[in-house]
Amino acid sequence: MKRYEQQEFDLVAVGRALLGDPAWAAKIREGRVSEIQAFTPEALATLH
Repeated sequence: MKRYEQQEFDLVAVGRALLGDPAWAAKIREGRVSEIQAFTPEALATLH
């Protein structure tokens, strides 16, 4: 919590979005928001 309070993290909330859709950043940049896949707990199973 101390590191968070010192604002050492820039993109904390993006981590879960990227787990749900690895192309999240490109889709945001390109305005393809409707194509974004939501995070699900099953997404964690795809990590190796």
